[in-house]
Amino acid sequence: MLLLRAARASPAMAAVVRCKPTRLTPIAGLSSSSGGGRRKKAGRRGEAKPPPPPPQLRGGETKKKKKPDARTAAEAAQGLQRHHEVERRKKPPPPLTPPPPPKQEKAKRVVRWKCAAGCGACCKLDKGPDFPSPEEIFAEHPEDLKLYKSMIGADGWCINYDKSTRTCNIYEERPVFCRVEPKVFEEYFGVPSRPSTFDREACSACVDTIKMVYGEESAELTNFKRAIREESKKHEASLNQDKLLDT
Repeated sequence: MLLLRAARASPAMAAVVRCKPTRLTPIAGLSSSSGGGRRKKAGRRGEAKPPPPPPQLRGGETKKKKKPDARTAAEAAQGLQRHHEVERRKKPPPPLTPPPPPKQEKAKRVVRWKCAAGCGACCKLDKGPDFPSPEEIFAEHPEDLKLYKSMIGADGWCINYDKSTRTCNIYEERPVFCRVEPKVFEEYFGVPSRPSTFDREACSACVDTIKMVYGEESAELTNFKRAIREESKKHEASLNQDKLLDT
């Protein structure tokens, strides 16, 4: 209205009004094209960039991460186990080791007692505290106890023993308890009358007596062991020959 009024009032102003108006550039356009717009778009330095938007699917839905399924893990474990089982079956079985042979019982060595000549250790009647006393041996045979004690000399040897020749003066008529026989050992010492048991007990008794009388390194002990080995070999050979004859 003011421009119209000014045109009517002055022809010069009317000419100005009739001129084509100049097109002004919008302020918003100037602000976007200037450098200040770039600083606003880049943002301040040091600020973290916003995370990228989640990928969009065709239907506009956001792709979600799948949670591990317990069934899937169990099936994978079962599949791995089946794989190991198949691989194990493919491998050849280990070679079978033959069972160890049965242990063969060691055959008992045949022992045969024999009196060794020139020994006489059993004629030492007083054998000391390491051996059973006459009272213990003849507890059930009082008559034999009296006879045994009567035969003991001052030096502990039998009065019927000849030390010079190491022989018995009454060998053929010697008392029963002086005879090394299975029935005597069973009656006086309680040793079973089986041949094998008797031979072993008789050999053991002689070895102990010889060690006590003559010593462990004595010639008498060596001579007795040699006599036992020879007699045992003869007896074993006789037994083997009997087995061959039986077969």
